[in-house]
Amino acid sequence: MKLLFVDLDDTLLNSDKVIDKPNLDAIEEMVSRGNKVIITSGRPFLSVKKLAEKYGFLREGFYIACFNGGSIYDANTLEKLAENTITVEETRYLFDKAMAAGFHCHTYTETNVVSERDTEALKYYTSRIKMEGIVVDDFRNVVSKPPKMIVICLEGRKKLEAFREEVKHFTDGKLYVTFSNDDLLEFASPLANKGEAVRFMCDYLGVPIENAVAAGDEENDLPMIEAAGVGCAMINGKENVKEKADYVTEHSNDENAIKEIIYRFIL
Repeated sequence: MKLLFVDLDDTLLNSDKVIDKPNLDAIEEMVSRGNKVIITSGRPFLSVKKLAEKYGFLREGFYIACFNGGSIYDANTLEKLAENTITVEETRYLFDKAMAAGFHCHTYTETNVVSERDTEALKYYTSRIKMEGIVVDDFRNVVSKPPKMIVICLEGRKKLEAFREEVKHFTDGKLYVTFSNDDLLEFASPLANKGEAVRFMCDYLGVPIENAVAAGDEENDLPMIEAAGVGCAMINGKENVKEKADYVTEHSNDENAIKEIIYRFIL
């Protein structure tokens, strides 16, 4: 048995946020032969579940590692297998810092994106992941166990990199901090990363980590690319991700790169 840990945005999903049929056919063939697929995304569970339902992945052979592995589910039974969150106090501190710096920030309930300000960034994000947003006076009134916290800047990565440095004294040794794309800087539990998801699922399913294949494009995919037996970077991915990968695809996310990976390393 082999396990495919696959990112969604700019990896399994094409630029139109769709999974193309050649990728779907390759996934179907690998699962039919007894292998497993773990959709491994920074997105919240509800967003990933909607996509999984659309493409027929809510069945045996599929798992969902959402929030960068912070929560892991059996896609067939929807049983939660693992959960790692951050504290309300950590989230409050980062909310205050982000808003003082003029950035949008949010966390989550099971069903909603939760912000304290109604911003263009909130509209952009909720539209992108197909999930409802709510605006509250204080997120602590509705969120008791923040799965993670996100800071958004639609003006590019540079300002978010400066913010990451500004709060480094607070996050070092306490939180996992990563980019899921140029606009999104994420703060989560040290155990809520895709590399930990690879290790957890290999242990849970009794599969040697050498039989794990991971595919991604961004900084938040690096832990799983480095943890898996074969770490694959998309040719359309970030340069630092490609440098760390065992294999860089010949095709992009718009050219069925996941089919390429499945036939090269799993089938």
